[in-house]
Amino acid sequence: MKKGSFKFALVLALSVCLLLTAAACGNKNAESNTGNNGGAASGEQETVTFWSWVPTDVQAEKAIAAFEAANPNIKVDYWRGEQTDFQKKLQVAMAANEGPDLLGMQVGGMLNQYANTLEPIEALADKNWGAGWQDNFVKASIDQVKATDGTMVALPLNLTGQEFVLYNKTIFDKLGITKVPATYEEWLSVNATIREKGDGIVPVAFGAKDIWHDVDMFVSLSNQFAPGKIYEAEQGKLAWTDQAFVDTMTAWSKLFTDKVMQDGALGLSTYPDARDQYFYSGKAAMFLTGSWHAGFSLPGGEKDGTAIENDETGIFLLPQIGPNEARAVASVDTALSINKSSKHKEAAWKLLEFMTQGEGQQIMADFIQGSPAKVGVQIQSLDQFKFEAEREGIKTVNDAIANAIGKRLLDYPELTNAIGVAMQDVAAGKSIETALKDIQKVSDGIDRN
Repeated sequence: MKKGSFKFALVLALSVCLLLTAAACGNKNAESNTGNNGGAASGEQETVTFWSWVPTDVQAEKAIAAFEAANPNIKVDYWRGEQTDFQKKLQVAMAANEGPDLLGMQVGGMLNQYANTLEPIEALADKNWGAGWQDNFVKASIDQVKATDGTMVALPLNLTGQEFVLYNKTIFDKLGITKVPATYEEWLSVNATIREKGDGIVPVAFGAKDIWHDVDMFVSLSNQFAPGKIYEAEQGKLAWTDQAFVDTMTAWSKLFTDKVMQDGALGLSTYPDARDQYFYSGKAAMFLTGSWHAGFSLPGGEKDGTAIENDETGIFLLPQIGPNEARAVASVDTALSINKSSKHKEAAWKLLEFMTQGEGQQIMADFIQGSPAKVGVQIQSLDQFKFEAEREGIKTVNDAIANAIGKRLLDYPELTNAIGVAMQDVAAGKSIETALKDIQKVSDGIDRN
């Protein structure tokens, strides 16, 4: 071969080699971006983002570890915020099309607000679980995860109820209080004893800064004065100026004028303010919250590490304030939805399935974070609780939710907000008549079709 020919052949061979190498690299990169719904290729780890207020950090640590062990190709990036912070962050992120793959969703107003941005669930469930899968969920919970147009856009994680009162039995015992209050008069008497003998202990801590909690109280109270009427008003079939709601708002106002609620309640959030600064610190004998807090005293739970970790605590139903018996209102507390814009829908579905029908359901049930949404899931033995009052509290909560008078959460976010603002205004001194008319104006503007 001539010298020039040899050089040409060498250059040609090198060029072919480079082209083949480049092609191989190109194919490798292409493979790394394939997968269903933008998922990772086989053998590569995919990250799915998950935002919610439930599970708590302790619960999430256990649930996510179990999920990742069962799904080694999926990593979960979980962010948790208290409800108010969560909803603020979510609203901004979803508006910018930068929301998480899987997100916590509150049924009712919040679900309807985001319905158009959430992945329809029924087709996915039919494909993965087959016909009749709905029977694996508590029936009432499945009915609540549909938008107003009937589209199912979430699956229930748990059910919870309101309104309940955590109490420090150790404080009660020290002050000679032998019975939890069942009526308003008994509640006032207990509070008077705490003020007189409690050396500065606040009787009741309540976070009235939170509209969601104020409305929970309104729904609970209204069902003591006129059972079921709030659901008629919600659908525009009854005026918000009806005597039922005048009585409800009057009772709400008295909670402040009678000093049941602590001074400054309107400036405090439920979490962490009322819970941490008052009840967990031992500065309040009672704390208004929901049934999800019944398990806070489990070993390794929220109570550990607080000033009251060695105190006996319990939970009781909101006392009877109206003419009808006190009963809980209950709804799906946390539902889970897939972001319609997610690039990791398959991984998000696997996590959703794990949390609502898989091992995640048992983990959440064992933490007593609400009642399980999956049929047949049993809570671990109550022997894990240290004190009798805590064991009795679980029974109290379960019985109350089983006999709930109606749903906890309303369907229209603008109505929920209007009720909450009106309640805060009344607590601050606004006339009840004017506040209820403000709610009615908002109600009249809702499109219920």
